[in-house]
Amino acid sequence: MGENLVSGEKGVFAETAHNSYTLPSRYYTDEDIHRQELNKIFQRSWLYVGHISDLPEIGSYIADEIAGQPVLVLRGENAEINAFFNVCQHRGHLLLSGRGRTGKRIVCPYHAWCYGLDGGLATARMTRDVVGFDRANYGLKPIQHTIVAGMIFINFDPNAKPEDGDLPEFEKTILCHLPHMPEYTAHHRLDFDIAANWKVIVDNFSEGYHIPIAHPTLATLYNEKGGTSQIGKRYGFYQKTAKAGFAGFETKGDEPYLTWFLWPNLCLLSLPGSPQLIVLRIGPNGPIRSLEHADIYSPADVSTSNLDAVKSLFAEMFNQEDIALVESVQRGLSSLGYDQGRYVADIKGSWFSESGLHAFHKQILEDIASEH
Repeated sequence: MGENLVSGEKGVFAETAHNSYTLPSRYYTDEDIHRQELNKIFQRSWLYVGHISDLPEIGSYIADEIAGQPVLVLRGENAEINAFFNVCQHRGHLLLSGRGRTGKRIVCPYHAWCYGLDGGLATARMTRDVVGFDRANYGLKPIQHTIVAGMIFINFDPNAKPEDGDLPEFEKTILCHLPHMPEYTAHHRLDFDIAANWKVIVDNFSEGYHIPIAHPTLATLYNEKGGTSQIGKRYGFYQKTAKAGFAGFETKGDEPYLTWFLWPNLCLLSLPGSPQLIVLRIGPNGPIRSLEHADIYSPADVSTSNLDAVKSLFAEMFNQEDIALVESVQRGLSSLGYDQGRYVADIKGSWFSESGLHAFHKQILEDIASEH
């Protein structure tokens, strides 16, 4: 980082966590910094959209807004998956909304320009006499995409490679522990409108320092000691083990408790006692709000009671506790009474300290400073 080191009222953000001050509070409230993050981070990173099971047949689609951009992902005529900007090339009207199935054509609801599932413009009313009009020049604008353990990712940068986001290594860690993830389906979808900057939410997921205090029930689910980790430039994977006798999961002990983070905004966890995967996408919605979308995936043969226990524990307890935490932090960051703190980090880089938090912030600063 060198000369790009950031200063606040207490000191400088340093290269190593154990001697660094935290990011100044302006990084959580400033509109210009927010725009830089959208341009230099979100528009250049691999972003989660959904799962291949969400597109079960030809014409199935997902229409979503991701990092402020309208996105359309669908299954084409040859069963391939295509991704486009969800924008008609006539006057810019959005084409589809939500999830569902269109026919073999996508028809704009404004002037009925009609597109094939390959994005090509098939028909455009009353354009026969328009001078120099060529349908080939008005197809939907494509978005690069890739599949990772059955999950669909897009990248607005046409030159980006999956390796740039550590996606191959990230995929290996998932398939090693959840080998049937490509065949999973979403049993629950949940959305949370949160009054906090997107980084505050990822910050909270990036460290276990707060768990014994703020999540007393979660703290009884897994062993704090032991565990393994695998850290790349763009992802982190942590494995811990369950304690025996956790109510609702009937844990016997030593079942794996798995968590992942994938740059910049994807948090995943698999609770012990159930072969599910909770996938959290933290979407920025301005500098001081976020939209958190959660998909809970599992095999088809998992019992309803098990899935309901996972949903209840996550949505009604852990995540509600976290939402209260991050919204309180955002209010404090927006006050005149705070600018910087210190990372509580150990030399080992333990998940139960704030080493991962510092690494996340360091990547934020590096990407914002990038000239790419």
